[in-house]
Amino acid sequence: MISSKPFALAHVTHPDWNMATELVCAQLEGFSRQGISGNLGLLYFSQPFAAFAQEILERLKQRTGVSEWAGSCAHSVAVTGVEYQSEPALAVMLLDLPNDEFSVFSGVKRAPKLDAKTTGNHLAAFTALVHAHPYLPDLNELVSDMAGKTESAYLFGGVSGGSAEPFVQIANQVFDNGLSGVMFSNGVRMHSRLTQGCSPLGNEHIISDASEQYLRIIDGRPALDVMLEDLGVAENVRDSRDGQTILRGLPGQRLRQGLMVGMARPNTNRGFGFGDLAVRHVVGIDPQNRVVALADKAVIGDRLVFCTRDEAAARKDLVRICAELKDEIDSLGEKIRGAHWVSCVARSGLLFGGQQTELSIIQEQLGDVPLVGFYANGEIARDRLFGYTGVLTLFTEKLVD
Repeated sequence: MISSKPFALAHVTHPDWNMATELVCAQLEGFSRQGISGNLGLLYFSQPFAAFAQEILERLKQRTGVSEWAGSCAHSVAVTGVEYQSEPALAVMLLDLPNDEFSVFSGVKRAPKLDAKTTGNHLAAFTALVHAHPYLPDLNELVSDMAGKTESAYLFGGVSGGSAEPFVQIANQVFDNGLSGVMFSNGVRMHSRLTQGCSPLGNEHIISDASEQYLRIIDGRPALDVMLEDLGVAENVRDSRDGQTILRGLPGQRLRQGLMVGMARPNTNRGFGFGDLAVRHVVGIDPQNRVVALADKAVIGDRLVFCTRDEAAARKDLVRICAELKDEIDSLGEKIRGAHWVSCVARSGLLFGGQQTELSIIQEQLGDVPLVGFYANGEIARDRLFGYTGVLTLFTEKLVD
C-alpha cells in the first residue's frame, strides 16, 4: 500500500522575527528537497511577531512559492508534541491539496456559495477553518451564520489572541478584524472531533421550565433539588433554604474546577461523550425559589447534565476523541497527512498539570503526525463558539494499491 506524503511542518522560537522566518524557511526548503511541498500554508505566531506579520507573510510567499495562506496570532503556538508558550514562536504547515478544492476567504474575498462546484464536481463550500477577531460584536451569531454557508454546517478554528493588540489574522494578507479562513470542498478528506474534558455528576435530565438563563424545573422537579442530588449533597442540607448552608455542603474537592452544565437539543446523540453538548458554567443559585442560574440561555425541552472538569476527565476525553478518529480513519482505509489543533488558552497547564501534556497525549495516540495550531480566546466547532475545549481536525488521504 502507498499513500501521499505527510505535510511539511516547520517551527521555531527565536526573539528576532527575521531570524525566526529564515529558520522556518530553511526547514521548509529541506522538505522541498525531499519532494514534500504544498499549495496552502497555515501560519501561526505568538504576539511578539504580530507587528511583523506582513513582513513574515511576504517572506514566506517569496521563499516557498506558495501564494495561498491562512492563520492567526495566538497566546501560544502548537506543533507536534510541543506548545510554545510565553515566547516568540512561529509555525508553518504546508498542505498539499488539489488546487480547486480549497479557497481562502476574508472580508475582501468571499467564500464559495453553497451551490458552487469545483472542477472535480465536488461541493466547494463543504466545511471551513475559521479564525475570528476577539472583539467582534455578536460573535456567536457570526459563527452560526458562517456555518450556515457550508454544506456540512461544520466549522473548526478559534479566536485570535495574545497579550495585547493587534490580534491579526492571515488570509493571503494581514487583517485585524472580522472572520477569515479556508473553505474546503468535500474533495478534501477531513475528520474532526471536539473535546470538552468533562465528566458527568449524575444522570441526564430534561429541562421542564426555564426563562432566559434561569433553570426552574428539571424532570418535573425544582432545578436546585436535582442539582444538589446529583452532587451527592446530604438530604438535610438539600432541603435548606439558607444559601451558606448549601454552599458549605457542596463537595469542594470535586468542584475545584467549577460546576457546569452540558446542554443539547433533544434530537442529538445521547450519551456522555460531551461532543454534542454546549458546556456552560453554573453562576448562581436561589435557595428560596430553588432556581439555578447559568452563564447561557436555558431552553425548555433541551437535554441537560451537570458536570465538572478535572485532569482525569480531560485526559480521558482527549484520548477518546483520538481513538474515535483513528478508528474512523482506519475503517475508511485512510492515512493521516496532517493535523490541526485549537485549544483554550486556559486548558493547557491549568487543566492538564503541565504545559506540554495535552499535545503529548495527542502525539502518543496518533504518532508523530505533523500538527499545527494555536491556543485561543475561544474555540470554534460545528456552528458555535466554545470555551475551555479542544478541537482536533485531521487531514487524510485514501490508501491506494
